[in-house]
Amino acid sequence: MTHDGFARSIRPVHTSADGDSIYAVSVGNVEADQDLVGSLSAVVMSEAIKRAVYSADSAYGIKSAKDMKN
Repeated sequence: MTHDGFARSIRPVHTSADGDSIYAVSVGNVEADQDLVGSLSAVVMSEAIKRAVYSADSAYGIKSAKDMKN
């Protein structure tokens, strides 16, 4: 379900060359509804992608989104 966060933030998504993989680790014993946790994980992933894009620096002569705001 976390992969849905990719689809909310990346266009096109799920291509053969995008390297989209997600790794998660869970520790402890907390009771939680699987569907709720999955839905929230998609929101968190989408937000993380947007934050990464907007905070990235320019590189190799390519302007970043942060630099395009100015």
